[in-house]
Amino acid sequence: MDSATSTRSSRIALVLCLAFATVILGNQRPAPADARPLAIHGANAAEELAVDWALHRYRLAGLEDMPSLDVYLHRSHEACNGGIGLYHAGRIELCTKTSSEPYQRKFALHEMAHAWTEAHIEGAILNRFMEIRGIAHWNDRSEDWKDRGTEQAAEIITWGLGEGEIVPLLPEAVDVRTLAGLYELLTGREPITPAAR
Repeated sequence: MDSATSTRSSRIALVLCLAFATVILGNQRPAPADARPLAIHGANAAEELAVDWALHRYRLAGLEDMPSLDVYLHRSHEACNGGIGLYHAGRIELCTKTSSEPYQRKFALHEMAHAWTEAHIEGAILNRFMEIRGIAHWNDRSEDWKDRGTEQAAEIITWGLGEGEIVPLLPEAVDVRTLAGLYELLTGREPITPAAR
């Protein structure tokens, strides 16, 4: 067999393999690396836009690789243990029906911050954060909400990703420079909020 025949045979074999793979896989393409599954359940159009906006802010800030999430929107606060939001093991509950748009977006950012923190921040950084903030426990439910490390971290990440409309809910007022430093400690990046400028 000459080299021209060999090359032609190799191309035909490649085309046949690709055609066979297409039939087997049903023309499926892998999802882009940063496109993790996000399923939204029970949302009206405004609530869905708030969740999409929040996810976009993470991407805009370079905080990619959000873990897979199921986001459920509820009409009462029962699903959120009487609160406005709740995160556990890849599931976000948002009870923001009566909230204004800025608060719907803020709570979507906040609950996603729990998921992002859980997936990306190492223990040594969390310990440093708690030391700086004077926090005794990461998530002791006997502590007041504002005194838990997990909630302060989520509030600071939310502040750094937001549009500056809502200040973080912390035990005490914190200046912008300190907030920016804490955000950078947690994320390794500068905040994108206009409030940091």
